[in-house]
Amino acid sequence: MDRRRFLTLTGVAGLGAATVPAMVPAMVPAGPAFAATYPSADAGLTAEAHAKLVELAPYGVTALACTPSGGWVMVTQDGRYFARGIPDACFTELGALVKAGRRVNAIAFPPEGGDRWVITTDKGVSSRGLPTACLSRIKAYYTAGQQVVDVAFPPAGGDRWTVVATSAFQANGVDDECYQMMRNLTQGGRRLTRVAFPKAGGWALVAQDEFHARGVDDACFAKMKSLAGGGWQLHNLAFAPGGGWALCSRGKAPALPADRVRQFENAVGGSTIWQRMSAYKTPGVAVAVVVGNKIAWSTGYGRLAAGGAPAAHPESAFQAASISKAVTAVGVLRLLQTRKIALTADVRPHLGWTLPARSCVSPTAVPTVEQLLTHRAGVVGRGSTSPAGACSGFAAGGGGFAGYGAAATVPSLLQIMNGEGNSPRIELSTEPGAEYHYSGAGYVLLQRMVEELTDRSLADYMSQEVFAPLGMAGSSYALSPAFELASGHTSTGTVIPGGHNRYPESAAAGLYTNVLDLCRLVSYLNRAWTATGDIAGPLTRTSVRTLLTEGPQPGMGRGLFVAGSGTRNFSYTHDGSNYGFKSVFKGYPELGAGYAVLANGNDTALVNEIAAAVRSVYGWA
Repeated sequence: MDRRRFLTLTGVAGLGAATVPAMVPAMVPAGPAFAATYPSADAGLTAEAHAKLVELAPYGVTALACTPSGGWVMVTQDGRYFARGIPDACFTELGALVKAGRRVNAIAFPPEGGDRWVITTDKGVSSRGLPTACLSRIKAYYTAGQQVVDVAFPPAGGDRWTVVATSAFQANGVDDECYQMMRNLTQGGRRLTRVAFPKAGGWALVAQDEFHARGVDDACFAKMKSLAGGGWQLHNLAFAPGGGWALCSRGKAPALPADRVRQFENAVGGSTIWQRMSAYKTPGVAVAVVVGNKIAWSTGYGRLAAGGAPAAHPESAFQAASISKAVTAVGVLRLLQTRKIALTADVRPHLGWTLPARSCVSPTAVPTVEQLLTHRAGVVGRGSTSPAGACSGFAAGGGGFAGYGAAATVPSLLQIMNGEGNSPRIELSTEPGAEYHYSGAGYVLLQRMVEELTDRSLADYMSQEVFAPLGMAGSSYALSPAFELASGHTSTGTVIPGGHNRYPESAAAGLYTNVLDLCRLVSYLNRAWTATGDIAGPLTRTSVRTLLTEGPQPGMGRGLFVAGSGTRNFSYTHDGSNYGFKSVFKGYPELGAGYAVLANGNDTALVNEIAAAVRSVYGWA
């Protein structure tokens, strides 16, 4: 099965003939004698509907629709039309529009039935009984100079609808994954052209030379794939209330530029992104890419929680895990810049707390802000070593934090520093500057410094000093931000208790963000690096250069890992790993490029494969 074009196929039973209401007079105005050989297909329609589709399809059908009670209507590009069982007022208006020379783009009927309908044309809309918001959106598109090419209604009825214009779309109350795919299909330069909803559930989306579907009939999908495989564009698709369906084309699919998004989706780990997500038991992923220092595209895949309805979108907030450190570094440099504190300053006077030291650490040792940013301050891992108290020959114990589950009491930052949480106390374990030990505990000290100097929580400080200036409205260091959050998952794909652990060690592991915000940060850092002077944002050009220039730790700036210094492929990056969440982001200042990947699974290999696919598609080192 072609995973690229089809997500999940679930059959729709019952292809019996639809009930046919009373006859509405048919009209077929005179037209050209020649008919092209445009293909069509159908199943489960009445014999008459089938015959009319065969008759009219060669003339190029522009509108094809079924009513909730079994009626149907077809209109061709040269003004031929035929209808059976549609509302009288709709039929009368259709005739008047055709007579006036209007090209009919779409006809649709809300699922409540009765005298409810809409006809969109090349010059405007006619309708009755539509949801108010739907009609307002249609009219707004025409006012803006766009034609509405498609209107569709999910079978649940009410204020649920999709409106597709020549270069935009809007949806209300539709299945969240349907909206996710509407968005994804348009991110690679394609235009959405048709949306259709089977009565039994599911959806189908067409975007010029691409389509995605879920829950449509097997035979319908096979014919969609067959026509697309033959180079035909799927111009029309309609589902009858009894389970029947009809589709037709009026020409070959257009020759379009390469779709980078589709290329990426099919280059993840030698397979597709959906297959790799399934293999790694990761329910949701979001991706965004920067080209020319602008967000070129952004996509979401899967769900925010296994078994849940909300889909993952580029705006969805995930735990960024250790990417928190890289973003914290921006805030720290902002603080040093505004308070005129040197990178080489002793951090201890700014802690309001006495930093313990092991006996092997010199009494004159000075742990600096820069050393904390570069993991060389002598603060080891989470503060732990094995054996405890050893000055050399120890295991560092890693740099991450376990977090606190939904039922756990979250300690204060000072309690964490004193070892009263679920991690050892923070202390100088080695001589500052002597060794590199990746250290979340070091960033806890930076958090304490920020909060002591500003008399604000890190969350408030970062929101005002970094996120607001950069437009990162979906980012927060709060323990439980107000916006919708992805749930983390175990390696078996089950939701972790409470959906996510809480990390009061915010600077090290507590950032919630989305891929759009991370790419806003990438764009800003790229532009600031290459600018000849300061640009709008939290940091001066000098501070950005300090952030991204290799410092005392080889391969590292201040809070970010760097590579390729002095070349066009120069880059900075950081990844992240919290319980149930994995992440990575990367920027290329000289290329004006970058990307961000957030996932709610527990396997780092997936985000690495996704990042590799992005780099491969764009040829980035």
